[in-house]
Amino acid sequence: MIRQRSCAYFVPRKIVLKVICNCNRELERESHNEMMGRMPKMSYERRPVLIATLACILLLGNAPPKALASSSPSAFVQSVIYSNTIAIFSKSYCPYSLSAKRIFSELKEEPFVVELDLRDDGYKIQDVLLDLVGRRTVPQVFVNGKHIGGSDDLQGAVSSGQLQNLLSKA
Repeated sequence: MIRQRSCAYFVPRKIVLKVICNCNRELERESHNEMMGRMPKMSYERRPVLIATLACILLLGNAPPKALASSSPSAFVQSVIYSNTIAIFSKSYCPYSLSAKRIFSELKEEPFVVELDLRDDGYKIQDVLLDLVGRRTVPQVFVNGKHIGGSDDLQGAVSSGQLQNLLSKA
């Protein structure tokens, strides 16, 4: 049983070490049980998975709180833009965002859509977009890493053939 401490920080290292020690004891018992013809409690195939899981707990437990976040909003935005052919930063209730998504639907293209109003960090992502493209408004559309703009800009890109050119480069 794990004792609760009165300090504000959780130190998983002791727990991990205790679990690893218990695993080693368990494996020793297993080999003894195998020699005696008994059914082992934990198979050797599970050991690498358990050790990897415990290593992750050990590493993440000692990380500063900011490092525990999956990524910063800026890194998230860059990742979305450059790892997807089409990326739309949108709000689920916005008619202009719906129009942009409809355009890609008619072109039989599937954009990666980030609904900012459904995310806790949506306002932070909008701040990153402001720094990146000079606008906080939605939608903001990116094709092959290139900023197209909002809904009206997207319609203009469709009319001029610029969108088709960008999509053909994918």
